[in-house]
Amino acid sequence: MDDKELKETLEVHTASIQGMLDNQLLLAAQVQVLQAALATVLLHHADRPALLRTFKGYMKISKEGTPQLAKHMEALEGGMLALLGQGTEPTA
Repeated sequence: MDDKELKETLEVHTASIQGMLDNQLLLAAQVQVLQAALATVLLHHADRPALLRTFKGYMKISKEGTPQLAKHMEALEGGMLALLGQGTEPTA
């Protein structure tokens, strides 16, 4: 591979990496907006205990389906559980 080919390859890879970084930032921003919208809805929902039970079920399925991400999901899950009233639901 000559210098010109190497430089072109490097430029292509640099552009690809920059594109991935841009996409990552856009996805992070989108997640933040969705979290804010979800928090707004959840704070005003009439049956938060039912939502809490459903959320726990979906999180269990999600963590089992993507075990490599389970540890990363736990902190986010904790925040959602607090928002949904974890520990404040009535005992049956």
